[in-house]
Amino acid sequence: MQRRRQTHPVYLAMAVVLLVLVVTSGCAVPGYNEREAMLFEDKIHTEFKFGGFTPNSEHFSGGSGFGLKVNYEYEYGMHFGFEFDTIDNVEGQPFARTASENTVDYFSNLDNIRSVGARAIESQNRREFLVGFDWDVPLSKEGNLPLLRYGIGIGGLMAQAHTSDAFLAEVALDNTGGVPTVAVSDQFIMLVRPSASMRWEMWDGAISLLAEAQYDIASSEVRIDIDTDGDSAGDLDYGGLNAFVGIDFSF
Repeated sequence: MQRRRQTHPVYLAMAVVLLVLVVTSGCAVPGYNEREAMLFEDKIHTEFKFGGFTPNSEHFSGGSGFGLKVNYEYEYGMHFGFEFDTIDNVEGQPFARTASENTVDYFSNLDNIRSVGARAIESQNRREFLVGFDWDVPLSKEGNLPLLRYGIGIGGLMAQAHTSDAFLAEVALDNTGGVPTVAVSDQFIMLVRPSASMRWEMWDGAISLLAEAQYDIASSEVRIDIDTDGDSAGDLDYGGLNAFVGIDFSF
């Protein structure tokens, strides 16, 4: 069974770094006037971006996907909006029995079936919806330097799991008298996401190129249903790093 990682100090460190960057970036250019430089007209922004996800959990490898974000920019570079991302084919490690599981009829016991935890997941697709708040920090009044944007999003993650075919085959092997129906349940999990991006404005700000890094903070139990009887199979860290590139259209 996979244990939850103790990552709370990491989250605290990331929050401190984000705060320091926000405070110091506004002073990066000599003679920078924060209030004047951040006075923008009201705009609607629509972002289209593509990239990949690198999970915290050692059980999974990365996946790729796309994101869509729509936000409203009001005065002083503040943004409020909504984001939807989808990351597909986050692959898990191939299932194999451990030494303790390599006994006759080991998976005829329901508790033993659940004991494999995250190893029962062959792959997963991620669907994420967040409400976000972002803050622009221009590095120059003339616009000849890229724009920095920091933000935080809060929402939900739907983790759609595909149960390992190799695991199901092992369960069937140990239950020749009557094979139970085993499936890893989809999980809806609370998601918190700090982010930072760099943006290059073109055509008087109507179009911007962007490169963005996001860190997903999410953890939940793995639930394995056996003949519709669901129970916890241990905790799993669903967090990780997203890296996107894309285009921001504003009007």
